[in-house]
Amino acid sequence: MILYPRFYVYGGGEILIVRLCNYLSKQGVRNSILTTEMLPEVRADLINTEVLIEKVDSAGGNNVRAQYKMQMKALEKGLVKHQNDFDVVNPHNFPSEIAAAAAIKPVVWMCNEPELYLIKNHPNFKTSFSLNRLYFSILFYIERFLVARRIKHVVVSDELNAKRFRAIYGFHPHVVNYGIDYDFFSARGDPQLPQKNEFPGKFVILHVGMITPYKNQLESLRALNAIKEKIPEAALVFAGGGFDEVYKKPIENYIHENGLSGRVIFKGHMKRDELRSLYYRADVMIHPIRPQGGWLSPFEMLCAGKPIIVSKEMTASYIIERERIGVVTDDYAGAIFDAYMNKDKYARMAARGKEYVRDHLSWDSYGEKMLRVYTTAVQS
Repeated sequence: MILYPRFYVYGGGEILIVRLCNYLSKQGVRNSILTTEMLPEVRADLINTEVLIEKVDSAGGNNVRAQYKMQMKALEKGLVKHQNDFDVVNPHNFPSEIAAAAAIKPVVWMCNEPELYLIKNHPNFKTSFSLNRLYFSILFYIERFLVARRIKHVVVSDELNAKRFRAIYGFHPHVVNYGIDYDFFSARGDPQLPQKNEFPGKFVILHVGMITPYKNQLESLRALNAIKEKIPEAALVFAGGGFDEVYKKPIENYIHENGLSGRVIFKGHMKRDELRSLYYRADVMIHPIRPQGGWLSPFEMLCAGKPIIVSKEMTASYIIERERIGVVTDDYAGAIFDAYMNKDKYARMAARGKEYVRDHLSWDSYGEKMLRVYTTAVQS
C-alpha cells in the first residue's frame, strides 16, 4: 500500500507512483494508493490499482501547519483501516512517512527528498513566522526519531541523495534510479501542436519546474541577462506552474529592471504532450536547480536529443558528468554561449545522453528493484 498526501498536480512524484503501480499490476502484485485526493488524469493512467481516498477534515484550519496535520491524521486513519490487506506500507513524500509510524506491517519509505530537512534549511526559514519555525523544528526531530525506531528500509534515487540521507538519519538507504518514459519523449508527437513552431527565429533556452526558490528560476534569468548581447535572439521559456508568491516578486523585479520582458515567456503547467513538443523546439535546457527534486526533466530532454546544462547541486549531476551526457557547471551563461557556438559538439553529447536513458533508465528497472526492496522488508 502506497501512501501519498495528495495528487493535486501531475508532476514527477506522481508519475513515479503511477509507473510503479502499473509495473506491480503487470507482475500480478496487488497494490493500492492511499491518499487524500487524486486528479482524474492520474487515476485514468493507473492500470489496476485500488485508490483509497481518505478525506481530510476541512474544519481543521487552512494554515500550513493545519494542512499538514490534517493530511497526517487522514493518512494514519486510512492506514489503520486498510493495512491488514497488504504486506508492505510504502510512504512517499512528507508527511506520509510520519503517518506510517502507525503501521504494523514493514515500512519502505520512498524518500524522494528529505522535505522537513529542506524546509528547516530553506534560506527564508529563519525569517518565517515563529510558530511555523517551531512547528517544523519539532516535527523534524519527531520524524528523525520515528524513522530511527520504525523505518528500516528507505529508498532514494541516487548516490548524492543517499549521502545526504545518511548524514541526516544515520543509516544507508537503498539506491534505485528513477525511470524515464523514453518511448514517449523520444517520439516527436503531434506536429500540429503549437509548441513545434513557437518562437520563430529564437534561440530557445528552456527551464522546466515549478516556480520556487529550489528550482532557481532567478539564476536562469541572470544567465539570460549575461548573454543577451552575445545572443540577440535568445529567449528563456519557463514551463511549470505553482508560482511561489514570495518568490514571484524578485522574479518580476529582475525581469523589469533588466529589460527582459520581451525575452521571457511563462508557459505555466503543461500537459505531457505539450511539454514533449517544447523539448523538441528548445535549443538547450538550463537546470540550475538546488538539491531538491528535478530529477526527471533533464533526462526527458535528452530523449528528444537536446542538450542539457545542470547545476552541481542537482542530485543526478554525477551521472550526467560521469557519462559525459551534459554540462555540469555553475557558469550557466558561459555554458549557454558554448552551446550556441558549438551546436555539433552539444548535439553529439545529447545523442550519447539519449542512448544512456534508453539503455539504463527504464521504469521496468525501477519497478523491479523496488519489488526486491519490498521482498527484503517482508523477509527481514
